[in-house]
Amino acid sequence: MVHRSFDFLTELPAPTADGSKLLKFLRALVRFNIFIFLSLAGVFSASVRKIVGATHADLYKPYTWYCRNIHRSTGIRVHVEGTLPTHASVIVSNHRSYIDAVMVPSPHPLVFVAKAEVRYWPIIGWGGSALRTIWVKRSSPESRKETRQEVLRRIQDELSVIIFPEGTTHDGPELLEYKMGMFKMCADGGFPITPIAMEYRDKDVAWIGSSTFLDHAFRSFGHRNIDVSVRFGEVQYGDDPVELRQRIHDWTSKACLEMRAAFDAQPRR
Repeated sequence: MVHRSFDFLTELPAPTADGSKLLKFLRALVRFNIFIFLSLAGVFSASVRKIVGATHADLYKPYTWYCRNIHRSTGIRVHVEGTLPTHASVIVSNHRSYIDAVMVPSPHPLVFVAKAEVRYWPIIGWGGSALRTIWVKRSSPESRKETRQEVLRRIQDELSVIIFPEGTTHDGPELLEYKMGMFKMCADGGFPITPIAMEYRDKDVAWIGSSTFLDHAFRSFGHRNIDVSVRFGEVQYGDDPVELRQRIHDWTSKACLEMRAAFDAQPRR
C-alpha cells in the first residue's frame, strides 16, 4: 500500500525567480488556501447538520455547494458526457486522485465507499465522516462483509453509492484490476450499476507514488486549468459477478482511452 503523507508542516514547493514558475506557484498558493477554506466550511456545515439529525438529502447540500465552488475557484473544468440516473444506483468509477470526489454531479444523494485509512486524514476524512461515508478495511474479510451489508442498506434507503473498485489511485489511462466484492453484491441483489470513466488532461493530477499531499496539491492547483472528462455509461445489470465486473471494466477502459486520445489531439485553451 502506498503511504500518503498529510504532514502539513512539510515544506511548500519553493518559489522561483522564473516568471512562469513564479506565477504557477502563486496561483497554486492562492487556490490551495481557497481549497482549505471551502473544505473546512463544507465540513463544518455538514457536521452541524449531522449532529442535529439531518437527513442525507440535507447532508448532501453542503457537498453540492462545495463541488460547485471548488470548480469555480480552482480552475476545474469538467466536460460531461451522458447523464446519471435519478434513481438509486451503485456508481462505479476509475480512480485518479482525491479530487475525483468532486467530479460527480449526481442529481441523486450519494454516499462514498472509501478505505478506512482515509477516515483519519485531515479535512478529507472529516468531510467523509460528516457525509456518512462507508469506511472499509480491505484487509479484513469481516469489514468487507459489513461494507456490503451497509451498501445494501443505503441502496434500500434510495441512496446512490459511489465506489472506486481499483482500490487505489492510478495515473492511467489503463485501469487496474477491479476488485470483485461489490460486483458480487450487485449481481446477487440485482442492483443497478452506473459506470463512470474519468480522465484528466494533465496526467500529473493523478496522486500516485510517494508524493505528499502538499506537493500534489501545489502541482495540481498550479495548472491554469484542471481539465477533466467525465463519461457516464448506461445503467447495467447482471447476475454473473465475473461477467459483470469484466463488462464494466471493459467499458470504462475503452472510455478512458478514448478520452485520453481526445485530450492528446486537442490544443490547449
